[in-house]
Amino acid sequence: MKKTAVLLVAVFSLVSFNAFAVTDGTEKTEKTGISSAKKSAIVKNCETMQQDLKNLQRIDSRTRVYLGRYYESILTKYITPLNVRLVENSLSSDTFINNQNGYNKALNSFRTDFVESQKALEELVATNCKEEPEKFYEKLVEARAKRKVVTEDVAKMRKLINEQIFLVKGLKEKQEALEKNQEKLEGQE
Repeated sequence: MKKTAVLLVAVFSLVSFNAFAVTDGTEKTEKTGISSAKKSAIVKNCETMQQDLKNLQRIDSRTRVYLGRYYESILTKYITPLNVRLVENSLSSDTFINNQNGYNKALNSFRTDFVESQKALEELVATNCKEEPEKFYEKLVEARAKRKVVTEDVAKMRKLINEQIFLVKGLKEKQEALEKNQEKLEGQE
């Protein structure tokens, strides 16, 4: 139940961050590249946006800790020990090793990209949206882009976890087939 609640909070934080799209008006000023309607919407809703962003920051820090621990435990408690046992029993498979290497690489990318995303969010929160709406909007666009990279990292991690599950199921089926064959051979003796 706790895992589901944290994941829901993580999804909510991703969705709520994207809700900061200020898309009123189409006239853009030449200097800033944002419309005057967007600029006035930012100034008008500045305090609310800043409070929501601070809440998002707090939620994100919890989400990062949860996901980081979750991904790390999958590596240290499941993937690596299984590969060590496979090697010790001369059953090593390149697919397991390749998946572990890909997982390590994706985990490192996740960590780095999450930190970069948090830095961008901190810069966004620190920007005075009433006095510098153009700068705030630029920081918002930058933070969204970095957050999108983190979302892609999470999807990649999920894919690699699913691949590991598939590999383990295949290994289990292979082992069961070997055991059945062994039983048949023993029954023929």
